[in-house]
Amino acid sequence: MKFWKVMKGLAACTCVLTLLMGDGHKAGRLEVYGAPSSSSVIESVTVTLTGTYGEAEEILEPSIQVNGSNCVLGDYQYGTAFDKWKPGKKVRIEITVEAEEGKVFPVSLNSSQCKVTGASFVSARALGDSKLQVKVDYMPVMVLGGTTWAGWDKTETKKATWKSVKHATGYSVTLYGDNKVVKRQTVKGTSLDMAPFMKTGDKTYYFEVKAIPTTSEEKKYLKEGIAVASTEDEYDYSENWNDNTDDGGSIRGNNYIMPDGEKARNSWKKVSGRWYYFDENGSMVKGWRYINNFWYFMSSGGAMQTGWISPTAGTWFYMNANGEMCTGWVEPVPGDWYYLDGNGYMQRGWIDVNGRRYYLDNNGKMQRGWVMIAGTWYYFNGDGSMVTNAYIDGWTIGPNGAAYQ
Repeated sequence: MKFWKVMKGLAACTCVLTLLMGDGHKAGRLEVYGAPSSSSVIESVTVTLTGTYGEAEEILEPSIQVNGSNCVLGDYQYGTAFDKWKPGKKVRIEITVEAEEGKVFPVSLNSSQCKVTGASFVSARALGDSKLQVKVDYMPVMVLGGTTWAGWDKTETKKATWKSVKHATGYSVTLYGDNKVVKRQTVKGTSLDMAPFMKTGDKTYYFEVKAIPTTSEEKKYLKEGIAVASTEDEYDYSENWNDNTDDGGSIRGNNYIMPDGEKARNSWKKVSGRWYYFDENGSMVKGWRYINNFWYFMSSGGAMQTGWISPTAGTWFYMNANGEMCTGWVEPVPGDWYYLDGNGYMQRGWIDVNGRRYYLDNNGKMQRGWVMIAGTWYYFNGDGSMVTNAYIDGWTIGPNGAAYQ
Protein backbone atom coordinates (compact mmCIF):
# COMPACT_ATOMS: atom_id res chain seq x y z
CA MET A 1 0.00 0.00 0.00
CA LYS A 2 2.79 2.44 0.84
CA PHE A 3 4.51 1.53 -2.42
CA TRP A 4 1.30 2.33 -4.35
CA LYS A 5 1.05 5.76 -2.71
CA VAL A 6 4.62 6.59 -3.72
CA MET A 7 3.98 5.66 -7.32
CA LYS A 8 0.75 7.66 -7.31
CA GLY A 9 2.65 10.71 -6.11
CA LEU A 10 5.19 10.37 -8.91
CA ALA A 11 2.45 10.04 -11.50
CA ALA A 12 0.83 13.23 -10.27
CA CYS A 13 3.76 15.38 -11.39
CA THR A 14 5.75 15.69 -14.57
CA CYS A 15 9.27 14.49 -13.99
CA VAL A 16 12.51 13.61 -15.68
CA LEU A 17 14.34 10.44 -14.69
CA THR A 18 18.05 10.55 -15.43
CA LEU A 19 20.32 7.55 -15.13
CA LEU A 20 23.62 8.91 -13.92
CA MET A 21 26.81 7.08 -14.83
CA GLY A 22 30.44 8.06 -14.31
CA ASP A 23 32.86 9.24 -11.72
CA GLY A 24 31.43 9.90 -8.29
CA HIS A 25 28.09 8.25 -9.09
CA LYS A 26 26.83 4.70 -8.73
CA ALA A 27 25.29 2.95 -11.72
CA GLY A 28 21.57 2.73 -11.40
CA ARG A 29 21.11 5.83 -9.22
CA LEU A 30 17.98 7.85 -10.10
CA GLU A 31 17.40 11.60 -9.60
CA VAL A 32 14.03 13.28 -10.10
CA TYR A 33 13.64 16.88 -11.35
CA GLY A 34 10.30 18.65 -11.25
CA ALA A 35 9.01 20.28 -14.51
CA PRO A 36 9.54 24.06 -14.80
CA SER A 37 6.74 26.23 -13.50
CA SER A 38 4.89 28.59 -15.83
CA SER A 39 6.73 31.56 -14.28
CA SER A 40 10.05 30.23 -15.56
CA VAL A 41 8.95 30.02 -19.22
CA ILE A 42 10.02 32.92 -21.45
CA GLU A 43 7.05 33.74 -23.66
CA SER A 44 8.05 37.12 -25.10
CA VAL A 45 11.20 38.23 -26.93
CA THR A 46 12.03 41.30 -29.03
CA VAL A 47 14.80 41.20 -31.62
CA THR A 48 15.91 44.50 -33.20
CA LEU A 49 18.18 44.80 -36.25
CA THR A 50 19.47 48.28 -37.03
CA GLY A 51 20.78 48.77 -40.54
CA THR A 52 23.97 50.83 -40.58
CA TYR A 53 25.83 52.26 -43.52
CA GLY A 54 29.33 53.57 -44.01
CA GLU A 55 31.15 54.87 -47.04
CA ALA A 56 29.63 54.93 -50.53
CA GLU A 57 28.89 51.45 -51.89
CA GLU A 58 30.02 49.89 -48.60
CA ILE A 59 27.69 47.40 -46.89
CA LEU A 60 28.04 46.88 -43.14
CA GLU A 61 26.63 44.23 -40.85
CA PRO A 62 23.51 45.27 -38.92
CA SER A 63 23.51 45.92 -35.20
CA ILE A 64 21.52 43.16 -33.43
CA GLN A 65 19.90 43.60 -30.01
CA VAL A 66 17.68 41.31 -27.94
CA ASN A 67 15.24 42.70 -25.40
CA GLY A 68 13.17 40.55 -23.08
CA SER A 69 13.04 39.37 -19.51
CA ASN A 70 15.66 36.83 -18.53
CA CYS A 71 17.31 36.34 -21.93
CA VAL A 72 20.29 37.70 -23.81
CA LEU A 73 21.76 37.67 -27.32
CA GLY A 74 23.92 34.65 -28.09
CA ASP A 75 25.68 34.11 -31.40
CA TYR A 76 24.33 34.60 -34.92
CA GLN A 77 25.10 33.27 -38.38
CA TYR A 78 24.52 34.57 -41.90
CA GLY A 79 23.04 32.38 -44.61
CA THR A 80 24.95 34.31 -47.30
CA ALA A 81 28.68 35.07 -47.31
CA PHE A 82 29.20 38.69 -46.22
CA ASP A 83 31.12 39.63 -49.38
CA LYS A 84 28.13 38.45 -51.46
CA TRP A 85 25.63 40.85 -49.87
CA LYS A 86 23.81 43.19 -52.25
CA PRO A 87 21.29 45.97 -51.57
CA GLY A 88 17.78 44.78 -52.39
CA LYS A 89 18.64 41.10 -51.78
CA LYS A 90 17.52 39.58 -48.47
CA VAL A 91 19.99 37.76 -46.24
CA ARG A 92 18.82 34.98 -43.89
CA ILE A 93 20.21 35.45 -40.37
CA GLU A 94 19.96 32.81 -37.63
CA ILE A 95 20.07 34.48 -34.21
CA THR A 96 20.50 32.52 -30.98
CA VAL A 97 18.80 33.89 -27.86
CA GLU A 98 19.98 32.41 -24.57
CA ALA A 99 17.85 32.07 -21.44
CA GLU A 100 19.24 33.00 -18.06
CA GLU A 101 19.73 30.29 -15.44
CA GLY A 102 16.45 28.77 -14.29
CA LYS A 103 14.53 29.99 -17.33
CA VAL A 104 13.44 28.02 -20.41
CA PHE A 105 11.90 28.61 -23.81
CA PRO A 106 8.76 26.92 -25.15
CA VAL A 107 9.03 24.76 -28.26
CA SER A 108 8.30 27.76 -30.50
CA LEU A 109 7.15 31.38 -30.51
CA ASN A 110 5.03 33.06 -33.16
CA SER A 111 5.58 36.52 -34.66
CA SER A 112 3.46 38.22 -31.98
CA GLN A 113 5.48 36.57 -29.21
CA CYS A 114 8.85 37.05 -30.93
CA LYS A 115 8.69 40.58 -32.28
CA VAL A 116 11.27 41.42 -34.93
CA THR A 117 12.10 45.01 -35.94
CA GLY A 118 14.32 45.93 -38.89
CA ALA A 119 13.91 42.57 -40.62
CA SER A 120 11.20 40.03 -41.54
CA PHE A 121 10.26 37.32 -39.02
CA VAL A 122 10.68 33.77 -40.35
CA SER A 123 10.54 31.47 -37.30
CA ALA A 124 11.49 31.11 -33.64
CA ARG A 125 12.12 27.57 -32.37
CA ALA A 126 13.78 26.24 -29.23
CA LEU A 127 17.18 24.56 -29.32
CA GLY A 128 16.78 22.59 -26.12
CA ASP A 129 15.34 24.34 -23.08
CA SER A 130 17.73 27.25 -22.72
CA LYS A 131 18.21 28.47 -26.29
CA LEU A 132 15.90 29.91 -28.93
CA GLN A 133 16.87 30.14 -32.61
CA VAL A 134 15.25 33.12 -34.34
CA LYS A 135 15.40 33.19 -38.13
CA VAL A 136 14.91 36.52 -39.93
CA ASP A 137 15.36 37.92 -43.44
CA TYR A 138 17.41 41.14 -43.42
CA MET A 139 17.81 43.68 -46.23
CA PRO A 140 21.36 45.19 -46.32
CA VAL A 141 21.57 49.01 -46.35
CA MET A 142 23.97 50.97 -48.60
CA VAL A 143 24.84 54.54 -49.59
CA LEU A 144 24.90 55.02 -53.35
CA GLY A 145 28.15 56.14 -54.92
CA GLY A 146 28.77 59.30 -56.94
CA THR A 147 29.05 59.42 -60.71
CA THR A 148 32.61 59.40 -62.00
CA TRP A 149 31.86 62.00 -64.68
CA ALA A 150 29.20 64.60 -65.45
CA GLY A 151 29.25 67.17 -68.25
CA TRP A 152 27.64 68.52 -71.40
CA ASP A 153 27.09 66.41 -74.48
CA LYS A 154 29.60 67.18 -77.26
CA THR A 155 26.98 67.25 -80.02
CA GLU A 156 23.85 68.42 -78.17
CA THR A 157 25.42 71.24 -76.18
CA LYS A 158 22.42 71.79 -73.88
CA LYS A 159 22.09 68.13 -72.98
CA ALA A 160 23.40 67.14 -69.53
CA THR A 161 24.93 63.69 -69.38
CA TRP A 162 26.73 61.58 -66.79
CA LYS A 163 28.04 58.08 -66.11
CA SER A 164 25.75 55.61 -64.37
CA VAL A 165 26.13 54.71 -60.69
CA LYS A 166 26.04 51.09 -59.55
CA HIS A 167 22.67 50.05 -58.04
CA ALA A 168 21.12 53.47 -58.79
CA THR A 169 17.65 53.47 -60.36
CA GLY A 170 17.27 57.24 -60.53
CA TYR A 171 19.09 60.56 -60.37
CA SER A 172 18.32 64.00 -59.00
CA VAL A 173 19.56 66.69 -61.41
CA THR A 174 19.79 70.38 -60.49
CA LEU A 175 20.47 73.05 -63.12
CA TYR A 176 22.16 76.29 -62.00
CA GLY A 177 22.36 79.59 -63.81
CA ASP A 178 24.94 82.01 -62.38
CA ASN A 179 25.02 79.83 -59.21
CA LYS A 180 21.25 80.06 -58.69
CA VAL A 181 18.89 77.08 -58.97
CA VAL A 182 16.98 77.10 -62.26
CA LYS A 183 15.40 73.63 -62.29
CA ARG A 184 15.39 70.39 -60.31
CA GLN A 185 14.29 67.12 -61.85
CA THR A 186 14.34 63.39 -61.12
CA VAL A 187 15.17 61.13 -64.05
CA LYS A 188 15.71 57.41 -64.64
CA GLY A 189 18.40 57.56 -67.33
CA THR A 190 21.83 59.16 -67.54
CA SER A 191 21.03 62.28 -69.59
CA LEU A 192 18.60 65.19 -69.60
CA ASP A 193 17.86 67.85 -72.22
CA MET A 194 18.23 71.22 -70.47
CA ALA A 195 17.31 73.38 -73.49
CA PRO A 196 13.75 74.12 -72.25
CA PHE A 197 15.18 75.66 -69.07
CA MET A 198 18.12 77.58 -70.53
CA LYS A 199 16.26 80.51 -72.04
CA THR A 200 17.92 83.49 -70.36
CA GLY A 201 20.90 85.05 -72.05
CA ASP A 202 24.21 86.05 -70.49
CA LYS A 203 24.19 83.27 -67.88
CA THR A 204 26.75 80.63 -67.07
CA TYR A 205 25.02 77.28 -66.59
CA TYR A 206 26.17 74.12 -64.88
CA PHE A 207 24.42 71.20 -63.22
CA GLU A 208 24.79 68.79 -60.32
CA VAL A 209 23.68 65.16 -60.33
CA LYS A 210 23.37 62.60 -57.56
CA ALA A 211 22.19 58.99 -57.49
CA ILE A 212 18.98 58.44 -55.48
CA PRO A 213 16.49 55.69 -54.62
CA THR A 214 13.21 56.30 -56.44
CA THR A 215 10.61 54.08 -54.72
CA SER A 216 9.48 53.80 -51.11
CA GLU A 217 10.82 50.23 -51.04
CA GLU A 218 14.27 51.28 -52.35
CA LYS A 219 14.46 54.00 -49.73
CA LYS A 220 14.46 51.30 -47.05
CA TYR A 221 17.86 50.01 -48.13
CA LEU A 222 19.42 52.70 -50.36
CA LYS A 223 20.64 56.17 -49.34
CA GLU A 224 21.26 58.96 -51.83
CA GLY A 225 24.82 59.61 -52.99
CA ILE A 226 26.88 62.80 -53.11
CA ALA A 227 26.02 65.52 -55.63
CA VAL A 228 28.65 65.78 -58.38
CA ALA A 229 28.97 68.97 -60.42
CA SER A 230 29.44 68.98 -64.18
CA THR A 231 33.17 69.02 -64.88
CA GLU A 232 35.32 71.34 -66.93
CA ASP A 233 33.32 73.62 -69.25
CA GLU A 234 30.13 75.05 -67.86
CA TYR A 235 27.66 75.92 -70.59
CA ASP A 236 27.88 79.61 -71.54
CA TYR A 237 24.50 80.62 -72.93
CA SER A 238 25.84 83.34 -75.23
CA GLU A 239 28.51 81.06 -76.77
CA ASN A 240 30.00 84.26 -78.20
CA TRP A 241 33.76 84.43 -77.81
CA ASN A 242 33.83 87.92 -79.36
CA ASP A 243 31.65 89.68 -76.77
CA ASN A 244 33.41 92.84 -75.65
CA THR A 245 34.21 93.55 -72.01
CA ASP A 246 34.15 96.91 -70.30
CA ASP A 247 37.62 97.73 -71.58
CA GLY A 248 36.55 97.17 -75.17
CA GLY A 249 38.73 94.10 -75.72
CA SER A 250 37.68 90.61 -76.77
CA ILE A 251 38.92 87.03 -76.94
CA ARG A 252 40.56 86.09 -80.21
CA GLY A 253 41.57 82.46 -80.37
CA ASN A 254 43.74 81.84 -77.31
CA ASN A 255 44.43 85.50 -76.57
CA TYR A 256 42.64 88.57 -75.31
CA ILE A 257 43.07 91.49 -77.69
CA MET A 258 42.80 95.04 -76.38
CA PRO A 259 41.31 97.87 -78.52
CA ASP A 260 44.84 99.01 -79.39
CA GLY A 261 45.64 95.55 -80.77
CA GLU A 262 47.88 94.48 -77.87
CA LYS A 263 47.48 91.20 -76.01
CA ALA A 264 46.38 91.28 -72.38
CA ARG A 265 49.13 89.80 -70.20
CA ASN A 266 49.22 88.68 -66.56
CA SER A 267 45.63 89.77 -66.07
CA TRP A 268 42.08 88.58 -65.49
CA LYS A 269 39.41 89.29 -68.07
CA LYS A 270 35.67 88.75 -67.71
CA VAL A 271 33.87 87.73 -70.89
CA SER A 272 30.14 86.89 -70.98
CA GLY A 273 30.06 86.49 -67.21
CA ARG A 274 33.07 84.14 -67.02
CA TRP A 275 36.59 84.89 -65.84
CA TYR A 276 39.74 84.01 -67.80
CA TYR A 277 43.39 84.54 -67.01
CA PHE A 278 46.07 85.36 -69.58
CA ASP A 279 49.71 84.67 -68.73
CA GLU A 280 52.90 86.63 -69.36
CA ASN A 281 52.78 85.60 -73.03
CA GLY A 282 49.18 86.64 -73.43
CA SER A 283 48.00 83.01 -73.66
CA MET A 284 44.79 81.82 -71.99
CA VAL A 285 45.60 79.69 -68.93
CA LYS A 286 44.06 76.24 -68.55
CA GLY A 287 44.28 73.86 -65.60
CA TRP A 288 45.99 74.84 -62.33
CA ARG A 289 47.57 78.28 -61.92
CA TYR A 290 49.12 80.00 -58.88
CA ILE A 291 48.18 83.69 -59.00
CA ASN A 292 48.84 86.26 -56.27
CA ASN A 293 49.26 83.66 -53.50
CA PHE A 294 46.19 81.59 -54.45
CA TRP A 295 45.62 78.50 -56.57
CA TYR A 296 42.96 78.60 -59.29
CA PHE A 297 41.71 76.00 -61.74
CA MET A 298 40.64 76.81 -65.30
CA SER A 299 38.57 74.46 -67.46
CA SER A 300 39.78 73.16 -70.82
CA GLY A 301 38.00 76.18 -72.29
CA GLY A 302 39.87 78.56 -69.98
CA ALA A 303 36.97 79.49 -67.69
CA MET A 304 37.79 79.88 -63.99
CA GLN A 305 36.10 77.17 -61.90
CA THR A 306 34.18 77.51 -58.63
CA GLY A 307 32.64 74.97 -56.24
CA TRP A 308 33.65 71.29 -56.29
CA ILE A 309 36.06 70.19 -59.00
CA SER A 310 37.59 66.79 -59.75
CA PRO A 311 40.58 67.30 -62.07
CA THR A 312 41.53 63.62 -61.79
CA ALA A 313 39.44 60.57 -60.87
CA GLY A 314 39.01 60.16 -57.11
CA THR A 315 40.37 63.60 -56.13
CA TRP A 316 38.21 66.55 -55.13
CA PHE A 317 38.96 70.21 -54.43
CA TYR A 318 36.69 73.07 -53.44
CA MET A 319 37.08 76.51 -55.02
CA ASN A 320 35.34 79.46 -53.40
CA ALA A 321 33.17 82.00 -55.23
CA ASN A 322 36.31 83.95 -56.20
CA GLY A 323 37.86 80.82 -57.68
CA GLU A 324 40.48 80.49 -54.92
CA MET A 325 41.31 76.94 -53.82
CA CYS A 326 40.19 76.29 -50.23
CA THR A 327 41.99 74.44 -47.44
CA GLY A 328 40.79 73.40 -43.99
CA TRP A 329 37.09 73.11 -43.14
CA VAL A 330 34.50 74.14 -45.74
CA GLU A 331 30.69 74.13 -45.63
CA PRO A 332 29.41 74.08 -49.25
CA VAL A 333 25.87 73.25 -48.07
CA PRO A 334 24.55 74.45 -44.68
CA GLY A 335 25.29 71.77 -42.09
CA ASP A 336 27.57 69.65 -44.31
CA TRP A 337 31.27 70.02 -43.46
CA TYR A 338 34.28 68.73 -45.39
CA TYR A 339 38.01 68.95 -44.69
CA LEU A 340 40.68 69.84 -47.25
CA ASP A 341 44.36 69.34 -46.47
CA GLY A 342 47.07 71.94 -47.00
CA ASN A 343 47.24 71.04 -50.69
CA GLY A 344 43.48 71.34 -51.13
CA TYR A 345 42.71 67.62 -51.37
CA MET A 346 39.36 66.58 -49.86
CA GLN A 347 39.96 64.10 -47.04
CA ARG A 348 38.17 60.84 -46.21
CA GLY A 349 38.19 58.56 -43.15
CA TRP A 350 39.88 59.47 -39.86
CA ILE A 351 41.56 62.87 -39.49
CA ASP A 352 43.10 64.74 -36.55
CA VAL A 353 42.65 68.52 -36.45
CA ASN A 354 43.84 70.75 -33.59
CA GLY A 355 44.00 67.85 -31.14
CA ARG A 356 40.55 66.50 -31.98
CA ARG A 357 39.59 63.43 -33.99
CA TYR A 358 36.94 63.38 -36.72
CA TYR A 359 35.57 60.84 -39.19
CA LEU A 360 34.67 61.70 -42.79
CA ASP A 361 32.69 59.27 -44.96
CA ASN A 362 33.74 58.19 -48.46
CA ASN A 363 32.14 61.35 -49.86
CA GLY A 364 34.21 63.47 -47.48
CA LYS A 365 31.27 64.51 -45.29
CA MET A 366 31.94 64.98 -41.57
CA GLN A 367 29.97 62.53 -39.38
CA ARG A 368 27.94 63.23 -36.24
CA GLY A 369 26.20 61.04 -33.65
CA TRP A 370 26.56 57.26 -33.65
CA VAL A 371 28.67 55.83 -36.48
CA MET A 372 29.82 52.24 -37.01
CA ILE A 373 33.37 52.05 -38.39
CA ALA A 374 35.02 48.72 -39.19
CA GLY A 375 32.59 46.90 -36.92
CA THR A 376 33.02 49.26 -33.94
CA TRP A 377 30.63 51.98 -32.75
CA TYR A 378 31.84 55.53 -32.13
CA TYR A 379 30.00 58.67 -31.07
CA PHE A 380 30.71 62.16 -32.47
CA ASN A 381 29.62 65.51 -31.04
CA GLY A 382 27.55 68.06 -32.93
CA ASP A 383 30.81 69.71 -34.06
CA GLY A 384 32.01 66.34 -35.39
CA SER A 385 34.68 65.70 -32.74
CA MET A 386 34.95 62.13 -31.41
CA VAL A 387 33.73 61.49 -27.87
CA THR A 388 35.96 59.64 -25.38
CA ASN A 389 35.57 58.49 -21.77
CA ALA A 390 31.80 58.90 -21.60
CA TYR A 391 28.54 56.99 -21.08
CA ILE A 392 25.89 57.56 -23.77
CA ASP A 393 22.63 55.71 -24.56
CA GLY A 394 23.62 52.77 -22.36
CA TRP A 395 27.07 52.44 -23.97
CA THR A 396 30.43 52.99 -22.32
CA ILE A 397 32.92 54.88 -24.49
CA GLY A 398 36.59 54.25 -23.81
CA PRO A 399 39.64 56.50 -24.14
CA ASN A 400 40.09 55.51 -27.80
CA GLY A 401 36.48 56.35 -28.65
CA ALA A 402 35.33 52.73 -29.08
CA ALA A 403 31.93 52.04 -27.49
CA TYR A 404 30.86 48.85 -25.73
CA GLN A 405 27.96 47.69 -23.61
